Formats: sequence, C-alpha cells, structure tokens
Amino acid sequence: MTAIQAIQAILAPAVGISAVGLLLLGLSNRYSAIISRIRQLNDERRRFSRQLADQQELGYTDNARFMNIRKQTEELLTRSRTVRNAILAMQAAIALFILTSVGIGLSLVLGREFDAVVPLVIFLVGMLAVFVGITYSGLDVYRSFRVVLMEAKAEE
Repeated sequence: MTAIQAIQAILAPAVGISAVGLLLLGLSNRYSAIISRIRQLNDERRRFSRQLADQQELGYTDNARFMNIRKQTEELLTRSRTVRNAILAMQAAIALFILTSVGIGLSLVLGREFDAVVPLVIFLVGMLAVFVGITYSGLDVYRSFRVVLMEAKAEE
C-alpha cells in the first residue's frame, strides 16, 4: 500500500465524523431549546407559586395553567434526557471513528492481518452508536408532538 492509499484509508472515517457532527449540531440546538423552555416554565411556575403564597388561591385559568406547567415540565425533562442520550451516543460515535483512524494507521504500520480486523470492529461499533443516537432522536421527535398537544389542549 502506498503512502497516499494509507492516508486515504486513515481519513475515510472522517466522513463519518463530519456526518455525525452535522447531526450533533441539530441535536445541540434542540437540546438548548428544550433547556430554555424548561427554564421559562420554571420561572412561570415560580411566579404562580408566589401568587399562591400572597393570595392563597389562583383563579381557574391560572390554576389550569399552573397544573399544565408541571405536566409540560415533566415531559420536557424526559425529552431532555432523550436528546442528551442521543448527543452522548453521537459523541461516542465520533470517538470511535477517531479510534478507527488510529487503528487503521497502527495496522498499516504494524502490518499484521489480525490488526486489520480491529479497526473494522471499532468502526462497526461506531456505526451502532450512530444508530442508537438516531433512535433516541426519533423518540424525541415523537415526544415533542405530545408536549405541543398538551399546550394546545390546555389553551382550549
């Protein structure tokens, strides 16, 4: 194998790193939006709690909103865990793709047949991590619709 072929083989997992990096960008934005929404809801809940402490009761509409905030926050916390798991799986995939490149380089330097299988196994585990991340991401999309339904029904 020539030096150019070796470099190409070592850099091949970089395509996976780039693809997963793009997925991570979207997941990070989603995670940030969920965390921001949880903070907004907690702030609104604190205002209602202060109002409750001052007035001893809430009106019907405010009470319904107060209860809805609690339900939404629980769902959003579940969503945040799901997105966090997706992000962690994608980060693991990137680490595994980097290890694949290192493994390919080592197997080329060492020149042993057995060492050529190790990078392939690491790469496959990395692809499995991508699959796990995509699965968690899909679960979050499913759950996000439930949170929107909660808010829409609360407004009726």
